[in-house]
Amino acid sequence: MRPTASAKVLVTSLSPDAVNHNAAIRAYLRDGFAEVLDAGAVRDSPLELAEEAIAGFRPSLVVGLGSVAVEAAPLRSLARSARRAGARLAFWLHDDPYEFDYALRAEALADHLFTNDRWALPHYRHPSVSHLPLAACRRTHLRPVRPMAERTLDLFFCGAAFPNRIALLERAQPSLSGHRVEVFGTGWPASLAFAENTRLSAAAMADRTSAARLVLAVGRDLDIANRRYRLPASTPGPRVFEAALAGTPQLCFTAGLEILDYLDEGREILLFDDVQEIAEAIARSHREPAAFLAMAERARARVLDAHTYRHRAETILAAMAA
Repeated sequence: MRPTASAKVLVTSLSPDAVNHNAAIRAYLRDGFAEVLDAGAVRDSPLELAEEAIAGFRPSLVVGLGSVAVEAAPLRSLARSARRAGARLAFWLHDDPYEFDYALRAEALADHLFTNDRWALPHYRHPSVSHLPLAACRRTHLRPVRPMAERTLDLFFCGAAFPNRIALLERAQPSLSGHRVEVFGTGWPASLAFAENTRLSAAAMADRTSAARLVLAVGRDLDIANRRYRLPASTPGPRVFEAALAGTPQLCFTAGLEILDYLDEGREILLFDDVQEIAEAIARSHREPAAFLAMAERARARVLDAHTYRHRAETILAAMAA
């Protein structure tokens, strides 16, 4: 299929919304397709209603987004519905490599697979598979770049309390005393004085991000089903792109260097591998506010130019047309 006005796309999830903590990405991708195609040519649907939506909408492309780890999810029925409608079916799997052992389930059903993780890519056996990182949503994450003097936080982080994140912040806590630090999410221990076990909406997270002099980027290190190859994650998660759209300088933990394919170190982001560097970066942001503001502006421009869901929608359409 080709990305023309005649193309029709249905975006759905690959797990039921009741257990899907990333259901909002479905709307982000829908908006991305709507920027490329006519708005009336794009719809989204939860998995529970996808078969009915396919039958009524008759899309030429169905994009299933998310995780295939939920065994009760009706993915075979989704594939049959797409075939009956004459639509091609793509799965965009966004929990690689942490759930890579479920890859066989996806390979058996989709015409094309997109994986969020570059290192997972060569381990698929499907004949048609591409690497596609997650991205940021203009409507949800874009914020003005605020002057540094107006920012009420020194450091902000939002995310689930995976063991590697807890360990890093516990090591950093003594050097962060006296700084304005906020950490939101779930599962944070009481030992972290600046952490609050509260979920933020995507919009609230972007607001808090834009109010910080620095946002911390620390990836996840918790496998759910990754025993087959024990793949390490290589591609940065979407928060890196989302924080850039919110207009805040980022301090990214160096788990790998693929991040430098998306943002330039020193110009658009800062990297660190020792917790003492966090307090040092905060101090630098106070000494050099203009430099940090310029870094945020460059990162924001880079993401607007290459890493929104419109760009990902264009990539999907091009791959499905090949």
